[in-house]
Amino acid sequence: MKVGYLDELNRVVKILLKNHALKLAIKNLKLKIRETSEPFIWSVIDINSLHQNLPSHIKSGWIFVLKKGISSIAHYHPNSTQHTVMIEGEGKVRIRDHLKDLKTFDSFSSIEEDIWCIIDKNVPHEFFPLKEMVVISFHTCLPDELIEIKCESGEKRIYEK
Repeated sequence: MKVGYLDELNRVVKILLKNHALKLAIKNLKLKIRETSEPFIWSVIDINSLHQNLPSHIKSGWIFVLKKGISSIAHYHPNSTQHTVMIEGEGKVRIRDHLKDLKTFDSFSSIEEDIWCIIDKNVPHEFFPLKEMVVISFHTCLPDELIEIKCESGEKRIYEK
């Protein structure tokens, strides 16, 4: 089933991939991921200039770099639906009990719906980078509202304070 607003998200990702500030943020995150013990690091994307292109339910944008060979640890977001697309790397994602290979976003071809991971509120998910991965995620809450809860420990993280 085709999700109607994915065309809008595809257009926004194409715009973002041409953005100099985003390219610089990715470069810096890729340098920092090598220095941390964390499985992933992130930066919030300023989506204010893109609001006219985004579906109305999208409230924040994020860039994540995930370390090769280390899972993101199974977690869920109780207050946001997540829309994620891989722009670099190689890996898999588990959403609930379904494991799937991630496909890289290709801005020059027609976009297949299955490159997007749409993860509803309270749905456990975990990423498995086979190579260093760069993903763009859109959430249905503001940056300072995004909550992550680890499935195994129940530990809570607020991404932006």
